[in-house]
Amino acid sequence: MVSAWSGQWLRPVLLFCAGLVLLPAIQRTFPSMSAARFFTLVILFFWGVVCVHLLDTVWLYWRDGVIHWGETRIVYNRTRMSFQVNMITGFIMAELLARGLLHQRFLRLNTPMLALILLSNLLCTALVDTRWGTIGLVGSLFSTFILLSLHSMRRSRVVVTGGILVGLIIASALLGYASWKTDPRWQTLESDAIAGWNAPFTSFCYNKTDGAVPVNSLGVPMNHSNGCRASFFHQGWNLIAEHPAGVGAKKEAFRYVLRRDTQDNRINIPHSHYGLIEFGIQNGFAGIAGWLILLVGCWYIGWREFRRGKMMVGMFLLLFTVGFFCRTMVDHNLKDHYLEQYMLLTGLLVGMCALRPANTEKQTS
Repeated sequence: MVSAWSGQWLRPVLLFCAGLVLLPAIQRTFPSMSAARFFTLVILFFWGVVCVHLLDTVWLYWRDGVIHWGETRIVYNRTRMSFQVNMITGFIMAELLARGLLHQRFLRLNTPMLALILLSNLLCTALVDTRWGTIGLVGSLFSTFILLSLHSMRRSRVVVTGGILVGLIIASALLGYASWKTDPRWQTLESDAIAGWNAPFTSFCYNKTDGAVPVNSLGVPMNHSNGCRASFFHQGWNLIAEHPAGVGAKKEAFRYVLRRDTQDNRINIPHSHYGLIEFGIQNGFAGIAGWLILLVGCWYIGWREFRRGKMMVGMFLLLFTVGFFCRTMVDHNLKDHYLEQYMLLTGLLVGMCALRPANTEKQTS
């Protein structure tokens, strides 16, 4: 148990603590390194992954004459690329909207450069073709816009605000249309989910080697992503209810409990695809409550700083916390580098909120 906790939580906790003190430690040696400059470097390094993927896509198109939709060679799979994109896209959108609505800036990049980064991220999202990543981006767009609009709404800005809202709706519609046209899984989502909700443990959702494929109401074999996700959601929360105290720290807790409870070692699905469900199976309801308390604490710090003067840093922390939590509801990200990146960046943002004085980010664009 100690070994499992060390493997899953030691590095994330250490990275969170490192993030808290990272900027003050750097500033002791390099006083000119402001919070804005340092966070700009973080954004650029994350964007490097996106740039390499886009260049690789161009190379593959030149070589093969076709666009390789839904393929990645830079990272392990599409989900990981989606996380890399979404990690910084929310920050970029918040920065651009703050410049347009409130005439405030934080990142040390000019507006055309930020627009280029945002467009490349949206293009990468369309190429990677991840549905939940697309939904996350659309949610970030509108939540950022609403947050900034409520912060400072005046009659003189009604036209500007309305114009930006129309632009966001158009961008979201184009992104959704691209996902709809390039991903056929949307067409059978409802019928697949119904068929998969009560899929037996002998189905291919749980036994990918020789399990039977359920048939949906359209009379065709259900799609794995649509139907099995519904089944995992159903069975995952049932397992949490059956083991309210958790089963202990295990990276593949979902499969472990299913094999143990059903005495069927043919079950070879590695996880449930839902981060919060996996966390709940491991740590029970008390663990879920503790994780939510941590998130609420970070959310409160971001909201307090957003309302009391450090608007940009507070908004970044607020949106990052909410965005990561929402992603845990649909993807298995409470592990490995996903969790480590989140804890480091969260610690960094909390540490930046704690810096005094708080005047360095208030610049007019």
